[in-house]
Amino acid sequence: MKLLSPFLLAFTATAAATATPQVKTLNGTYLGRHVPSLNQDLFLNIPFARAPRFANPTPYNESWSDLRPAEWYGPICHQSLSPERIAQTNISGINEECLNLNIVRPSGHNVQKDGKLPVLVWIHGGGFVSGFGSDLNSNFSYVVKKSVDIGTPILAVAINYRLGIFGFPGGEEVQREGVANLGLKDQRIALQWVQENIEAFGGDRNKVTLWGQSAGGYSIVGQMLAYGGRDDGLFQRAVAYSGLVGIANTGNVTRSDRVRTMETIAEATGCEGKGLACLRGVDAGLLFEAARNATRGTPSTLWTAIDGAFLREAPSLQLMRGGFPRKLKILTGSNSDEGLSLLSQLPELNTEDDVMGLLRRLFLQATNETLRKLLDAYPAEAGGPPFSLPFDQTDWFCQGMRNIGMPCTTQSRRIAAIAGDYAFLGGRRTLARAVAEQGMTAYSFRFDTWPLGKEVQRGKFRPGFATHAAEYSYFFGYGREHTWFEDNPMVANSSSHQALSHGIVTKLVSFVHSGDPDAVKAPGFPAWPKYSVKSPSNLVFNATEKPDVLNVHVEPDTFREEGIRLFETYPYQLDHLS
Repeated sequence: MKLLSPFLLAFTATAAATATPQVKTLNGTYLGRHVPSLNQDLFLNIPFARAPRFANPTPYNESWSDLRPAEWYGPICHQSLSPERIAQTNISGINEECLNLNIVRPSGHNVQKDGKLPVLVWIHGGGFVSGFGSDLNSNFSYVVKKSVDIGTPILAVAINYRLGIFGFPGGEEVQREGVANLGLKDQRIALQWVQENIEAFGGDRNKVTLWGQSAGGYSIVGQMLAYGGRDDGLFQRAVAYSGLVGIANTGNVTRSDRVRTMETIAEATGCEGKGLACLRGVDAGLLFEAARNATRGTPSTLWTAIDGAFLREAPSLQLMRGGFPRKLKILTGSNSDEGLSLLSQLPELNTEDDVMGLLRRLFLQATNETLRKLLDAYPAEAGGPPFSLPFDQTDWFCQGMRNIGMPCTTQSRRIAAIAGDYAFLGGRRTLARAVAEQGMTAYSFRFDTWPLGKEVQRGKFRPGFATHAAEYSYFFGYGREHTWFEDNPMVANSSSHQALSHGIVTKLVSFVHSGDPDAVKAPGFPAWPKYSVKSPSNLVFNATEKPDVLNVHVEPDTFREEGIRLFETYPYQLDHLS
């Protein structure tokens, strides 16, 4: 089975079209692009909102009577991209007029005969400082094609939202003007556009599933909790993984930190003491650079915030009290070795005192007693990531780490375990448990496959194993010729890894289509149990190095329970705004 390369799709999409699809929206008619090799229609660079700087988004209200082309990707929101990264994209620029979306649908779907298509809305990750809906690394042509192949066709939408200083400014003036969390509000208004327009493309506005990873997963939780958990009927299902609860990211940042960051930016742009009115007139490139310099090492000061309106309390508290819509179905997950992505950012830690010192900086509001409990719950002798690697191979792993100049002491791996559970795995469990406690439907997975399949290497999200973003190769069907940021390619020519990708996407598409991942069977995949408070469980996504042999299985979701439970027990110290 050949997996589709996003690069191949990009080139294919520019080929001469055999038909030109047209869709009439509330604003006017768009001309899309037909992709014959995939039998898909693309509608690209469709604006959904206006976004003046440091202002809440408003609906895109321009109308026209002629035909407007929607054949090429539009601009993306301000962020830092290397020349190599830009060369991998189809973007047409970076500017503030970036609130556009892209649609992929199967060609020739007969709505009258076969019904409206369930809708998948992709919210990209990137730490709220990078990412874009047209990123070829998350091209949904593979997913849409797979949906047709298995008889459950869907339509996919990918959106942009403002990032960094443009999407998540901080400070008291921002709070007073009600312009915090602009990026989340951009997402919200995109979902409103979907409700108003997606049926023109053949989509079903009553079967919308949000899908997001990392900051995209955080964003989905934010949409669940928005305005006190108000149900606006914008989506019915969610696939959220590798970034869930700590959306306010407030354990290691205070209001005063946010104020200082904005003051530093103002000083660098000639706006000291002049407030947002002055910053609104600063050149966008200058403002971006000033913000990047002001947040080096502390990007969380330009992040989501508890503003009393969109986000009204710490996400963990709101989740645990059930402050979210009751009609949702949730599919959530995380990777076994999420914490490995943090090792390259850590100093070498050799003693328990080193770890305690780092924890004090990570959790500014935690007492020594709470931090002591955290250390006791993660004893050094218990080991740390990669949890996906057999314990007797850790010496080999650490030698590989040392060969590339990365820390691999017992204490470094200990803090990686704590940080990975805090930022990723613990949030998955909290979300699944909170949903199940309300009698709602939730499913949970743990991605446990090492895609790199070779020696330890240095890179953005390496050293490989089931680290943060390792699942991209499988969820988006990369072939061996393409990797995510050149990291974590699928094991070359391994039929079991290709079979794992097929099964994962089959299950996710089945959930998008019907709300049940088991409605469509996948070879080698057992039944996926609903998450239960009394008997919590994960479906473990694991390939082997044997041809066509999978190790996908159900496990109790009880690993490191003592440590992960602490983040729920002490939310005011470990996930709350002072």
